[in-house]
Amino acid sequence: MHMISNRVLPTAARYVSVLLAALLVYYLIREPFNVAVSDVLLPKIESLRAAGWGRFQHDSLLAGTSENPPPGGLAGAAEDIREKDAQAPIGDGSNGVGYVKKYKPDPVPYSPILDHFAWITYANFPPPVLENNAPPNPRVEEATPLLIGFTNNWPLLLQCVSSYIAAGWPPEDIHVVENTGTFLANRQQQLEIQNPFFLNHTALGILGVKVLATPTLLTFSQLQNFYLNLALEHDWQYFWWSHMDVLAMSDEDVKKNDRDHDWDHDPYATLYERSVGLLRYLNGPDMPPWATHFFSYDHLALVHRDAYLEAGGWDTQIPYGAADCDMYLRLHWAGYWQPQSEAGLVFDVDLALDDIAALFRVPGAHAAFRGDPVYAESGAGSSATERAHREAELKREQDMWPWVDKEGETFAHLVEVASRMQEHKWASASAPDHGAARRWQAGRQTGGRDDPFYRDPDGFAAAADILVDAGRRVFADKWGHRGCDLLAMGIEGKDAWRLERDWDVRESPGGIGGNWGKDWMMGAR
Repeated sequence: MHMISNRVLPTAARYVSVLLAALLVYYLIREPFNVAVSDVLLPKIESLRAAGWGRFQHDSLLAGTSENPPPGGLAGAAEDIREKDAQAPIGDGSNGVGYVKKYKPDPVPYSPILDHFAWITYANFPPPVLENNAPPNPRVEEATPLLIGFTNNWPLLLQCVSSYIAAGWPPEDIHVVENTGTFLANRQQQLEIQNPFFLNHTALGILGVKVLATPTLLTFSQLQNFYLNLALEHDWQYFWWSHMDVLAMSDEDVKKNDRDHDWDHDPYATLYERSVGLLRYLNGPDMPPWATHFFSYDHLALVHRDAYLEAGGWDTQIPYGAADCDMYLRLHWAGYWQPQSEAGLVFDVDLALDDIAALFRVPGAHAAFRGDPVYAESGAGSSATERAHREAELKREQDMWPWVDKEGETFAHLVEVASRMQEHKWASASAPDHGAARRWQAGRQTGGRDDPFYRDPDGFAAAADILVDAGRRVFADKWGHRGCDLLAMGIEGKDAWRLERDWDVRESPGGIGGNWGKDWMMGAR
């Protein structure tokens, strides 16, 4: 007996210790557990009570005295609520939040765009180029690719491409780079013409130009690097690129003062011939290493591919605004020459001619555009002198119509109309609503809601504005200064991401203020 008790006592002591510990833990966690369960169930119970389960009372649930208690007590109630919630759709409003959607005002309605180049629609071949503007035959020895990027506004692209062809650029050397982000939708004719991202591959094929496509929608700086990649793939050491919102012409009134043309044998040179002449001049003996040749800044630009690659290419963290300043400044710091001269007339426009055939001097094709101030009525506050001047301008335009109907447009009148188109765009850029300056990017095309890859045109433009501002902020932080005038500030290429901000970021972010209106060439030697 004594031996049995000696064996049992240690075992009993251990069990008693475990039991005491369990009781202690129970009393310690019981109250917090009950509070937690109540916090979870109370909102659910209230929602059930509101739904009509009147007998399901919180107090009776906890006390276990409900007339019809849910099976399983608290655990059963919680499981039942969880299962009911699993069937409820997300955002069904049962959380009691009274959210009401508020819509923005409807966008300004625009008339549907029409056919801006009926000639190629019905004739199925391009109009002839003036004999003086025809490409050289035989063609030049150099490769002369001209890249034109397109995202939206088909009429503007069609005008740009047609103007380069009419000015003498060989169509087979023009490459339209479709950057719409719509994959094969345009090639398979799945987008309607009122869709801002519509591109007519058939029309461009009739004109004789090539169409390439980006794999997805690229920003401006990404597109520029895509150009460099194309140049590597096609072994183009040099190439030209143009914005699509330009109207180009050969200068038929040019004087004999262009150093790059053989005036002794040919008294006239097209925009294309002068561009090729400048390429030969830049690659001549005793010339400094060069990277870019600007024609009307980079509305049309000649690129030395390897110089850009050696400078690191375009900074894709600066998607739009200030990307050009960053690239051209880094080329300057790398020791490359970037001259500027004219090769013809390049107008910065945001509208397309009503009939693009006017650029080819087709009889009956008049150089006119929607919003031409010549045809606008005089304002109520106009003076007698202003009204008389407007009437004289209108009469002069109308007097030209019989001539144009018979002979086609004149070079002088085309220049006048293109100048008015450029003034129209610049006036929009200086207006209080700066977003209107980029309205050309969507144009008047506001349809295509049922098309693949549809994007709201106003939303697309708003997002682009945000990215422009973001790019400027990146540029400002990268160089410690708001604005492109880094040369005048004494900033060098080695200073990238090394300088403290020269402004108080608490007062203004990097994308606004500062010297953003100044040219990057300021201070260049």
